[in-house]
Amino acid sequence: MRTLGIIVCTVRRSPPFLEAGFFKRLALEGRRLGIGLLIFSPKQVDWNRRRVKGWTYSPEENRWVAGEHPLPSLVYDRCFYTHSSQYREYKPFVMRLDQDPHVQLLGRGLVGKWDTHKILSRNASLRPHLPDTQRWEGPEKALSFLRHHRNIVIKPNGGSHGRGVAAIKQTESGYLVHGRTRENRCFHLSFSDEAALKRWLIRFVGTTRYVMQPYLRLNTPDGRPYDLRMLIQKNERGEWVTTGMAIRTGKPHTLTSNLHGGGRAERAVPFLLRHFRRDQVEGILKKIRWLAAVVPPHIERHHGRLLELGLDVGIDTDGRVWLLEVNSKPGRSVFILTGQKDVYRRATLLPIRVAHVIFNRQTGG
Repeated sequence: MRTLGIIVCTVRRSPPFLEAGFFKRLALEGRRLGIGLLIFSPKQVDWNRRRVKGWTYSPEENRWVAGEHPLPSLVYDRCFYTHSSQYREYKPFVMRLDQDPHVQLLGRGLVGKWDTHKILSRNASLRPHLPDTQRWEGPEKALSFLRHHRNIVIKPNGGSHGRGVAAIKQTESGYLVHGRTRENRCFHLSFSDEAALKRWLIRFVGTTRYVMQPYLRLNTPDGRPYDLRMLIQKNERGEWVTTGMAIRTGKPHTLTSNLHGGGRAERAVPFLLRHFRRDQVEGILKKIRWLAAVVPPHIERHHGRLLELGLDVGIDTDGRVWLLEVNSKPGRSVFILTGQKDVYRRATLLPIRVAHVIFNRQTGG
């Protein structure tokens, strides 16, 4: 049987990987298409024998079964790194797979906010929709950036689900800071002088790579932060299509709208119509669809092969559209939470269907 491999970062749980429900759906659809599914860590490959220890799903037993299998020739990257040291730990093993002439990755993961911003900035038509983004190069540069904008946000360069994000506001009496720790706890702080803020910044950032952006007013009138998540995937013909979109809202007067931070999900159009005039909503949706058409091929042209992208779009109180983040390993749970079951099913099954097309092309089927 043809086998699609999925690489993961192992965790201390049973089964020892995240997204088990998503992978179960892929395994059942794969079985219908004649494709096996093998979950494995890229660190578990025995390159001398080209075999790997991993897990397959058994519908009869309704559980994941550990075993040793041949190394798959087609691999889907779902490695999520909780911190930069884990990324550095896994990176050489993922690169070994990517560079192997007998292994094809369905898509190459984007490496961070800063490099992605530089790629996006190459397209002049996208620049008006990109927040001013600077790489963290120490507290002095951050304070200079803050003096210029008076209200900024600092974010880990790698994916963080809102963890380790902080907003810093300069006031007449000092500085106000709020955000989330790396353990996902909310915090609010105040500093009376620049020296105290500088000491805190050094401790908070540590050795993690960060980027800085102006704080944008991306909230509802009652103070809830929100963004629009758009899932764009390649279909069976290799064409980029928008699978679905939804709004994610955070708790009032918090910084992020991530679902991991206690946010909730809503359908996009009804939400926008509650907060903007109908003609504004039409303009916003037109701009968002334009981003969906332009961003994926542009990134793929400069980065390499991709399978799917999550676009996080901000809409400020004036109705201006901002491209906040691009994620090459997007989640799908937002569509379950909004009751868009058909969208969720399509979003979930498309990777295995694309794999089916690739296998058929390889065998002339």
